[in-house]
Amino acid sequence: MLASTATTVTIGIAGCAADTTEPSGESDGSDGGVDPYEVCIEPSGCHTFEDVPESFFVIPGTQEDMAMSLGLQPAAHAYPERKPYKFYEQLPGVDYNLDDVFQYGEGESARNYDREIFYEIDPDVILADPRMLQNYSNWSNADMEEIETAVAPFLGSYIRFDFEGQEPYYTMYELFETVAELFQRQAQYEAWVELHDEFMDTIEDGLPPEDERPTAAVFWRGIDADAGEFQPAPISEKRNDVRCFRDLGINDAFEGMDIAGDIGYETLLDVDPDYIAALTLSSMTGEEWQREVVDPLEDHSTARRLSAVENGNVVRSSGQFMGPVTHLFSTEALAKQVYPDEFGSWPGDSDAIPESERLFDRDRVAEIVTGDL
Repeated sequence: MLASTATTVTIGIAGCAADTTEPSGESDGSDGGVDPYEVCIEPSGCHTFEDVPESFFVIPGTQEDMAMSLGLQPAAHAYPERKPYKFYEQLPGVDYNLDDVFQYGEGESARNYDREIFYEIDPDVILADPRMLQNYSNWSNADMEEIETAVAPFLGSYIRFDFEGQEPYYTMYELFETVAELFQRQAQYEAWVELHDEFMDTIEDGLPPEDERPTAAVFWRGIDADAGEFQPAPISEKRNDVRCFRDLGINDAFEGMDIAGDIGYETLLDVDPDYIAALTLSSMTGEEWQREVVDPLEDHSTARRLSAVENGNVVRSSGQFMGPVTHLFSTEALAKQVYPDEFGSWPGDSDAIPESERLFDRDRVAEIVTGDL
């Protein structure tokens, strides 16, 4: 038996309901609802909704940040300590309450997808790529069919990187558009597109010429100096977790190499990238990053031979759970770490950036999240 259940809580302005946007589906005028509408997401397929979903269950991925970027909070989630919630704390007037979200499992047990949890939460939709959910849960095809029939449809797509050789079906904003359609929040999505385009214009206008842009070796499971084994996240691949590096024109240190599995110091020294990076911005403070990653690299007899370590070019970005809000903060942070002359210095944490040196307007982001368009 679960200790508690949870309901969806809408993110909003303190003391006010956040659901200020009207669903964009056409109403039949009889009950204030919307006409049935179909949403299709590969590889989940299509589902017709008679009403706009009000609650959702999410497995770890990008779609939680996408939904939260539209002013919605999940009914259940895992890995809260690794999620980019701290970025929402920096948006004026945006509130969220994790006490109202059921947390299933801790650590590796967060993949304990007991079917009873889904019945207990009873969401309107499950934001999960069925391939990933089945992989995590070890459910049979019959189990999957049972939950989708008795509880809610699966409508999700894994875009962090490829799944068993299958490249992601969508870019971040392509999937975000479908999530907005799912929750009938297209007006907020369009506002996000406008803000994103303005932000990327700011970034692209500040980038140095292409022949002056550095190389980077990015590692998606973090950097442990003593372990000496690193799992690359090649920038040149179609994967969402390194999107910020591509947006900033940073070159892939592993371009053209056949990288499979972990690499060691020997390969890293051969490549000797200008920058070494890990995707830990969401989960670590600046002090933790310095103490747990940078200092050990500088003290390590082999690691300190790397140009990136010697030159103080060990940087971090977000990755695993990156949707629209996280992308803004992550790209801003990386831009300041790699190109401080163009975008201003990096103070170690996003909340320490002076207002005059921010690369995007936090107030406008908050307005879009809360539906104040």
